[in-house]
Amino acid sequence: MTATTDSGVRQRTRRAILEAAASLWARDFSASLGDIADRAEVSRSTLHRYFPERQMLVDGLLLDSQTRLEAAWNAAVAVSGTAMEMIENIMSAIVDLADRILFLFSDPARFEGNPHWRSDEDEDMTRLIRAAQDDGELDPDIAPSFVTGVMYSLIYVTAESVASGALPRHKAAETAVRIFRHGLSPRG
Repeated sequence: MTATTDSGVRQRTRRAILEAAASLWARDFSASLGDIADRAEVSRSTLHRYFPERQMLVDGLLLDSQTRLEAAWNAAVAVSGTAMEMIENIMSAIVDLADRILFLFSDPARFEGNPHWRSDEDEDMTRLIRAAQDDGELDPDIAPSFVTGVMYSLIYVTAESVASGALPRHKAAETAVRIFRHGLSPRG
């Protein structure tokens, strides 16, 4: 096996372990490394070669999840024109990472003291909300911090609904954006 092939196999195995951990820990943070190995379809010894201790897997998933959210955010912004399009595209992109959202935000104290945790202030979102308010797309009388809270709450509830099977994944982003834009009123 060549170094390139080995590197590809290692990356796929690492990705499978991280995806399995995200899937299980989004629903039950007490899921064992054995459960994760089974879900990833790797042996426990393989999992331990990549992540020798549970905390190393937690940190690996934390970093990977934050990186994926940031990449989704940046990709959404890159294909947007107006501030409101950016907000909608960001919501859609982030909702697609439902397991990562639940892993990161289901327990506010989970990452307390973890040096890898970034709880950045949301200045970029505040600027986008203000721009959408200036454009007449969002009510200017509602504080941007409140709008941000509503948006993130809606993303979280959508992620929970996908995880529980109450909302099909393929309808999640459209549903979240529609409710953000128009509330729960019937479509007219």
